[in-house]
Amino acid sequence: MSNPYISRFKKHFPAYVYTNIAACLKMNQGIGATILICCAIDTLSSYASANPSVRNNKARFIDFVSKYFPTNYDPEQFYKFVRCGLVHSFNMENQYYLLCSNKPSAQELHLTKPKGYHRKIVNPYSLFRHLKRAHKKLVEDLENDINLKKVFSSVYSKKPICKQSVKPRTLLKRLDKLKI
Repeated sequence: MSNPYISRFKKHFPAYVYTNIAACLKMNQGIGATILICCAIDTLSSYASANPSVRNNKARFIDFVSKYFPTNYDPEQFYKFVRCGLVHSFNMENQYYLLCSNKPSAQELHLTKPKGYHRKIVNPYSLFRHLKRAHKKLVEDLENDINLKKVFSSVYSKKPICKQSVKPRTLLKRLDKLKI
């Protein structure tokens, strides 16, 4: 028997999260896409850890990246300089370059430090691909691990993935009816 929370998560996470990331990438907004991907990792890590609060966010993020992302990620460095650097100060402290290109040669540079460069490269297209794989793997784990399913359900019931925006015209009509 399928868990309704897992079914919703499987459907709604891509529908609500991936579309925003893809919109940033379409507009060549690599920083925005990377920030959104890091926020998505935060969300996935809370579902995988049974902790809906922001407490222990660093440990959750690092554990999730360690388990669900390729081994060439240094989870602690990625958290510190990419996730926190961009989310909190819009700056990766001269540790990483952002290369927003969908070309295969550019994607191959993801998390490498090319000869003559002093920083590693983050390619949001590669990062996005890894996020999708992590989500898929988490769903598979949820479907096969009863303890993880319980952990996930306890968090998802408190913080479900849901649509966060409404079309401006629709909202204005609703507010007008309420005389706000």
